[in-house]
Amino acid sequence: MRVIGYQRRRGAERSWNKRQRRHCSSQMSESRPFVRLLVGLVLTATGVHASCPIELSPPSVVVRYGDPVSVNCSTSEIQHGGMGWEATQGGRSLEYNVQHLTWTVENLTDWPISPSCFLNMPNEQCSRKPKVVLYTFPENISIGSSSGPDGVMREGHEYNITCLVHNVAPVQHLTVTWYKGDSPISRDTFDNGSKKPTDQPSVYSLTPTRRDNGATFRCEAQMDLGPEGPRLNVSSAEHSVTVHYGPDIKSVALNLLEGGTLKSHYLVEGNPTPSVKWMKDGRRIDPSIPLSRNDTGQYVVEAEGASSVKRKLQVFVMYGPELSCPSWYTALENTPNNLTCTVEGFPKPETTWYKDGEEVDLPKNPDRGDAGEYVVTASNNVSSVNVTVEFDVLYAPSPIVELEDSEVEVGSSVLLKCSSGGKPRPTYFWEYYQTANVAEENEDGVTRLLIHNATADNMGSYRCHASNHVGGVHKTARVTVKGAKQECPIEITPDRMVLRYRGPSQNAACRLTSAAAAGNVKEKTHGWDVRGFVTFNESWSADTREDWDARPVCTATFWGMGECNKSLDFTLYKTPDNILIRPVHDAVSQLVEGSVLQLRCDIISVAPAQNLVVRWYQGNDTLEHLIGGPLRVTGCLPENGTNCDIGEIRSPLNVSSTISIPLNRTHSGAEFSCVAQMDLGAEGPQPPPNVMSGPFNVTVHYKPAINSKKLPKRIPVFRGYPEELTCEADGQPPPKIQWLYSPDKLPRVSEDTLTVSEAGIYNCTATNEVDSVFYVVEVILKEDYLPLIAGFVAVTVVAISIVFLFIYSIYYKNTRMRRYSLKNPKPNNHTGNVAHNGWDMQFPMTKLSYLDQTEIAGSESPGESETGSDTDLENKCPPQLAVLFEKYIYIYIFNLIAGGFHTDEETMMWLFVLGGLIASTGSPVSARCQIELSPPKVVVEYGDPFSVNCSSSSDHIEGMGWESPEGGTGFMNGVSSLPLDVDSIALWSINAQCYVTLSDGQQCTERLPVTVYKTPDSVSMPQPSPTGPMVEGQKYRVQCAVAEVAPARHLVVQWHKGDEIFSVDEFNVSSVSPLNVSSVRELTAHRDDSGTRIWCEAMLNFLPAGPQLPPMQSKSHEVIVLYPPTFDELENETLKVPADGEVILNCNATGNPMPAYSWRCPQPVQQMVKQESENQLILTRLLQLPGTYTCTASNTQGNTTKYFTVVEAPRDRSTFAAIVGVIAFLGVAFLLAGMFFVSPEGTFSPNKGNYLRGQPTSSGPVFSLFPFLPPTHKVSWDDRGPFVQTSLPCRVARLVQVGIFPSRSLPFNSTALVQEKSNMANDFRRWILTLCMFSSVSGEGCSLILKPSRVVVGFGEPVSVSCEAARPVRVLGWESAISASHTQQDLSVQWKVDSLIDWIEEPICYGVFFTAPRQCEEKLNLVLYKTPDSVSIRPVNHTGPMVEGKEYQLLCEVQNIAPVQYLTLRWYREKTEVYNHSFSDLTSSSPVQVSSILLVTPTKAENGAQYRCVAELELGPEGPQPPPTVASEPLNASVYFPPTFLSPEPEVVDLTVGAEISLNCRAAGNPTPVYSWQSPHPTQETMENEAVLTSSSLLPGTYTCTASNALEKKSKQFIVKAKTKGV
Repeated sequence: MRVIGYQRRRGAERSWNKRQRRHCSSQMSESRPFVRLLVGLVLTATGVHASCPIELSPPSVVVRYGDPVSVNCSTSEIQHGGMGWEATQGGRSLEYNVQHLTWTVENLTDWPISPSCFLNMPNEQCSRKPKVVLYTFPENISIGSSSGPDGVMREGHEYNITCLVHNVAPVQHLTVTWYKGDSPISRDTFDNGSKKPTDQPSVYSLTPTRRDNGATFRCEAQMDLGPEGPRLNVSSAEHSVTVHYGPDIKSVALNLLEGGTLKSHYLVEGNPTPSVKWMKDGRRIDPSIPLSRNDTGQYVVEAEGASSVKRKLQVFVMYGPELSCPSWYTALENTPNNLTCTVEGFPKPETTWYKDGEEVDLPKNPDRGDAGEYVVTASNNVSSVNVTVEFDVLYAPSPIVELEDSEVEVGSSVLLKCSSGGKPRPTYFWEYYQTANVAEENEDGVTRLLIHNATADNMGSYRCHASNHVGGVHKTARVTVKGAKQECPIEITPDRMVLRYRGPSQNAACRLTSAAAAGNVKEKTHGWDVRGFVTFNESWSADTREDWDARPVCTATFWGMGECNKSLDFTLYKTPDNILIRPVHDAVSQLVEGSVLQLRCDIISVAPAQNLVVRWYQGNDTLEHLIGGPLRVTGCLPENGTNCDIGEIRSPLNVSSTISIPLNRTHSGAEFSCVAQMDLGAEGPQPPPNVMSGPFNVTVHYKPAINSKKLPKRIPVFRGYPEELTCEADGQPPPKIQWLYSPDKLPRVSEDTLTVSEAGIYNCTATNEVDSVFYVVEVILKEDYLPLIAGFVAVTVVAISIVFLFIYSIYYKNTRMRRYSLKNPKPNNHTGNVAHNGWDMQFPMTKLSYLDQTEIAGSESPGESETGSDTDLENKCPPQLAVLFEKYIYIYIFNLIAGGFHTDEETMMWLFVLGGLIASTGSPVSARCQIELSPPKVVVEYGDPFSVNCSSSSDHIEGMGWESPEGGTGFMNGVSSLPLDVDSIALWSINAQCYVTLSDGQQCTERLPVTVYKTPDSVSMPQPSPTGPMVEGQKYRVQCAVAEVAPARHLVVQWHKGDEIFSVDEFNVSSVSPLNVSSVRELTAHRDDSGTRIWCEAMLNFLPAGPQLPPMQSKSHEVIVLYPPTFDELENETLKVPADGEVILNCNATGNPMPAYSWRCPQPVQQMVKQESENQLILTRLLQLPGTYTCTASNTQGNTTKYFTVVEAPRDRSTFAAIVGVIAFLGVAFLLAGMFFVSPEGTFSPNKGNYLRGQPTSSGPVFSLFPFLPPTHKVSWDDRGPFVQTSLPCRVARLVQVGIFPSRSLPFNSTALVQEKSNMANDFRRWILTLCMFSSVSGEGCSLILKPSRVVVGFGEPVSVSCEAARPVRVLGWESAISASHTQQDLSVQWKVDSLIDWIEEPICYGVFFTAPRQCEEKLNLVLYKTPDSVSIRPVNHTGPMVEGKEYQLLCEVQNIAPVQYLTLRWYREKTEVYNHSFSDLTSSSPVQVSSILLVTPTKAENGAQYRCVAELELGPEGPQPPPTVASEPLNASVYFPPTFLSPEPEVVDLTVGAEISLNCRAAGNPTPVYSWQSPHPTQETMENEAVLTSSSLLPGTYTCTASNALEKKSKQFIVKAKTKGV
């Protein structure tokens, strides 16, 4: 096989060489022109100079040792000096005129051969060498090892296996690969550079293991000669390895099935095969004998082989489970399970219980649901067995169902049903008040109780008992009979007993009312209970000597009714020993009106005090309208632990009653007394015993009061007719009257009467010891214009009579003029101009005063001038001259202002003086040393260069120089200009100055200000603190951090908010090196800022002299501001209902978060409205009900309320107004007619003629205007005219009356009126009266105005409302059950209550008017409210924690709130409103109790959350703002939920041997879970029941953690996998 392979390989090599030569020759001949052209193009393109134009083909050859070889050498040069080959084999001499020359060797044997083709050029010789690789490769290679001649290796020893490659070249192309079987395991290469053949070994080191026994190794040599040569390889023969090891015993324990043998298990390994001997307990054992379960134990194994070994071995004999269980087991519910099953087997069998085909745990404390057929299975690795057990659970009766409270009408029937489940089946019995109409029946495990024709005796509790030998339960239901009242079947005779202290005793009997009651009473429960001492007797005897507080109670306990009792109303009384009255305060010698007199009535030794009534009297009148203080125990001090409650103490006490009497003038001289009366009821003595105190006399001083009814405020006096002013005053002591008036007045004074005839102001003053009061009377002087008016009226009457009346009967009558007394004359308002004494100026003039030197000096404020400035006044002039200068300046300015302009000469003089002063204040300036810096100051960035030139224009310079830590020049002679050049500033602070030395030795310097700056590395602004959305009104801290900036004093930080800069911060920092600085600002969150972005901007400000550097900005942050809702239109609105169309109530509000809306409307609208959650409420024609509409906008930040008042639009009265206007016009026409044609006596005359006062008229017909008056009637001014007497309240008539009847008295007699001959005058009078009546009937509407129109008042608080009349009124008053009032004088009356406590109070203001409508009324919209006494929250039908996912009810109860229709109950979980409940459908105005139920389905997230309800009274805009609220105590919700793992999926944990690992089984749950661990290794030590299991001794396997609480169990698996430690 190897020879054939070698021949095939040699043939392949020869064939390849021939093909290579033919290919090269053909290529050279076919592509020579192409190659030349290509080479020329390449060289030309790349710019390479073709220095040696020789081409070798092929450039490299691979030749086997002894084979032929051929290489062609060609050139493109035509003109050359010949070409040839230099070689140790096949060299060729120089040949001319040839373009190619071939090097050929038939048998190449020279290993280091290196042929070269040369070409002679005109000036030089060039050559090229082809690459020649000469190789040889062996036909076979050998392999051997260092294990010795037998080839046996010992396990764990190191051996070398050598592969020898003979006669191979070149070695650097050789690769040796080692194989184990068919898999390569190592590769070897060589760096030998020799070209000659050599024997090359390759060594592989092996440390054998037992797995290497019988393995074969071989090596394979490969030679890769590149693309020009062949790939050669040869493989060695296989070398087999024999490894001796052992003997080794595989295990320390052996598991055998029962009946198995030790011989069948090959536990000992070794090569050569060892001999094995078994020993137990020192005796040799035959391993072929079958073993039983008793053969388990420790054995000794001895093995002989390559070596000897002896080891102890634990042998376990395994056998299948043997299970023993009872076939029937009975257990009691919720008691420990004692079912015992025995099981044997090895390995220890695992017991599993099954019920209904599902794996279960045998309950430790079984309940009724655990009963049934169980299958228990015991299994191990050998086999499994099972046994069936019938498991029975006995349990006590379950809670009774179907027995509920019942309500039944009188005479109806009701069925009570009681059922319970138990094992064995329970028996029943009932406890109730047995009557003849109740029947019991038991059937099929259920008991029933049927009540026929229910009566009051059937009311009560019915308790059903269910029991078996395990236990018993009971449940009670209550039966209520509607329309019947249950009475306690006990009667006491007598039912009330009132006995006098130390009087005769009396007995009381306690008996049952019927035989049925006697049959239902429980044994030894009927008797008397006196202060806890119980006697089972029917009779009780009273003790009238010492037993003040007996309180006897007759008691009995009945089946179904429970304990009931009746108390004997027993009173042992004692009348007072004495009663005294005295003032509370001793100082009562002088009592003043308005003060409060407190009187105290002391009652000595009275019992019981709670039956005592104290009445106060003023003379013989009781003071019931005054509320006296409560009775108090005299001398009782509660702080000493004494019981001072009169209602509880029944023994004799000394008590007192106090009354506060607001004193007024009516109390002066009054007698006060008190009466103590024992109010013991009808059973007490009649009449009730009473004791009266002695009288207490009071004298009250009060200030004077002037009688204004007899003295009007304004009195008209006609010229020449004096008036008497009488001033009367009442007071105690009696007041003294004094009149005060202007000295230019000359009235006549007589005691309290003043007679006046002049206009003016007169003051009446009344004075006594208490006070002084005054009353001012204004007297107005009137002129008598009556004759002129009468003449004008007469002419008018004549004219109208001629036009409208053709013929009048003419009557003449003598008339006599009287004095006129005008009513309410209107005073004249005098006007005039105020004189200004000629100084009438448009502008105020302030006179300038001279300033002395002290004032001028003192007016100069320090720090106004800049120190060191060339313009400083102190450097230019002495202080004295400066003060003088300022003084003259002030004087000059004052003269210009006060005195006007001076002459030109004076002006020039002042200017000359001022110029001299200015010149004298100057100081000479030296110009010898002038230094100029260009630029004068430097602002440069750190590390940058700068240059400054210093020059001087002085002609006396010796030299100059720069002193500077950087760029200093030293002193330079003879220069007048010198630069300071700094290439790179490396100092933060540099002190550079230029100095100049003058020729006289003087030196002057100029300091160069240099500012080195560095722009910030960064500008950042973290989130405002605290983080998250902002809340309006709260302050937040924002910080702008600027990193590494210099110098900080030039740093400016600008704070931006949106498009505006809201703050600029500068830093007063002296350091010039880089610093980290911060700008901190406090922002007060405002709603306008929401949505804007804030950032800060830092820049270095060197302006105006320095560079302008760009600012650096921080990252911006968006501001989110949360704020409560605010209405777009803040004011409450009043809207009128239009005739048609709809009303839109706009409640739009802005807030963040977006507000939610709720509406509260009048009750009919509330039920129909569908837009309760929108920001607009649209009232269609159907819903336009006047009233108050409330809109509440709310979000998480708060809520706000707006009120809309919808009122009816006023009716269109244009038509009515037109009618009234026409009638009024006619009335005015008739009035004018009356003024012209009616005489002063009331007669109608067309021609009054001329008349004088006191003289009869000349001629003319006279008609009586008032013929309806009797002849003897006298009309006077006090009668207020005839129209008043005829009850015609017409304004027209009053005007006519004032014009026609102005005198005080117009006597009428039989001759005053002539008989009417014509009906025209009578008709005229009737026209006027008809017009007045029509105008009166037309009316003016009910003009009552309530201020305010709606009142909201708290219970017990004061209230005051004013009712005003808009037109004259006869009577104006309030109709009220509490504080009725009225007035006949004023146009307003007040309803006032100091403490409003009447829930049904409905005050009505009424008015009786002179004109129609004669009487009308306005009802006050009064809301009396009361906040609740308490608001409580509790769960319904549930106690203890709630369970997640179940539904529960929370009840909120509100006690005593009114009015309930304004109540809104708001439910909150933490701070979030979850529900609200309004009661607008209720109408009660008095306090009620209401409740609201909230349905909750709790989750685990709500564990620990607080629920509360808030009662809020929204009483409208007139009510208190914000609306009053009362909140309940919070209810803490405890939610139970099953355990929940954060990651319930199984976890894989890598175990490193010896390392500690932790298994985290922590779970969330309520109640807190308990943990248990299960290990896959029964022999592993017990693990702690902790949430986290930490151990370093855990073994690989699956560990199960169970977290359980009262609700559920949940498990999680941890898979522990072994991991090798290290590599």
